[in-house]
This record gives sequence, C-alpha cells and structure tokens, in this order.
Amino acid sequence: MITEPIQTRRALLTWQRPLEQNGPPRRRFAVAELVECGEGLEFSYRNDQEFAFASDAGFKGYPGLALDNRHESSTATDVLKRRLPPRNRPDFKEFMERFGLSPEAHFSILSLLAYTGARLSSDSFGISETFDGFDRPFRYVFDIAGYRHYSEGELDLAENEPVLFRPETANPDDPNAVEVVRQNGARVGYINRTQTGPVLNWLAQGNIDARVFKLNGRSVYPRLFVMADIEPNCQRTHA
Repeated sequence: MITEPIQTRRALLTWQRPLEQNGPPRRRFAVAELVECGEGLEFSYRNDQEFAFASDAGFKGYPGLALDNRHESSTATDVLKRRLPPRNRPDFKEFMERFGLSPEAHFSILSLLAYTGARLSSDSFGISETFDGFDRPFRYVFDIAGYRHYSEGELDLAENEPVLFRPETANPDDPNAVEVVRQNGARVGYINRTQTGPVLNWLAQGNIDARVFKLNGRSVYPRLFVMADIEPNCQRTHA
C-alpha cells in the first residue's frame, strides 16, 4: 500500500485510438501536460511532433478543453476531476485500495489522476505520471501496457509474484522500450512508453523491486498492475 506518496508535480494526458476502430496499430500519444497548481492543475496541449502524430491518428482534443493550448486551473481541474469518483462516494475507499493507495494518505487531485491513471471504459484517454521530483525512495503501481497480448496463454500469474523490468534495446519500434518479464524471462508486457525515461535511469542508477499487484479489467481487455519499490540514484547495501 502507498502510504507516503510523493505529490505529482507534472503529468501527461495520453490518448490512443479506440480499441474498436480499424486502422494502423494503436499507439498511446502524450497530447497535453498537466501541471500542479495548488490543489488543482493547469492544462496545456503540447506543441510538438508527438501531438502532430496524434492529430494524424484522429485526435480532436479533450471534451470540454478546446484546442486553444492552455486552460486555467479552475476550468481544467473541474473538467478532469470528473475522471475520478467523488471523495464522498461510499466506495471511494475501495477505489483507492484498487490502485494500492492508502485511503488515509493525502493525494492532491493531480496526484490521484496520475497515480490511478484515470482511465475510463468510455474513452481512450489516461493520465501518465512523469515522476518529476520523485527523488527519494517511493512505491508506485504501474499499469502494464500490452498485457492483453501476452495473457492469451496460460501465464498463471499470481499476486505478489516477483517480476523484472528489463531494457529492450533491440526493440525495432522503440529502442527505449522497457519490458516486464517473469523471473524465467517470459514477457508479460511493457512499461508505458511515456514513462520509460525515468525507469531506464532507475535501472541504471538505482534499484527496483517489482511484483504483481493485481490482475483485473474486462475479459476482452485484461489489465496487469505491478507494484514497485524504487530507490532512485542510490545503491542498496546488503548485510
């Protein structure tokens, strides 16, 4: 359980084509930035090649946040917090625990969006943590990308099973890819491509202990969550 969270400073709004559409392979694009603003957030669309690729793939903007680049804190916060259940809902505690978050710990709205991913079955958006300022040991739950492609066989994954994060430099589509594998080397998915930069740094300079946290989702779209204890920029000593 995450009991002492580092509050999110900056996150990314991501988008991919809906699962049911025909077309080229689905890729998740980072289309906007969300920046901490008190207990709320400021929102701005990106102006880069990534956004251009998303537009070419069919991205038309986020509902309620027109493509005029920037939105003030109150508007963006009101729109995006709809991706979260109200804190006074009776099952809010269960919602928190589903993502390994302690109901007793404080999470800002931006932190809740980023820590949970804020994914809805009704659209193809999500919120991705950038880990800006995550410079002390912390715990985080990763939503593993591509798991559904590897779950068709009898993987027989179990909660608390150790898994490894491993750079896949020979990946033809992304030389920065980080695969998630069982201890026998069998791949179960990948780290979200928007998060591979910091993960690669941690693998090179720190320590990551990861294990299966939860398996759920729809039968046509199963999801794997992995909890990792991360020690950035430090070396663990053993007695």
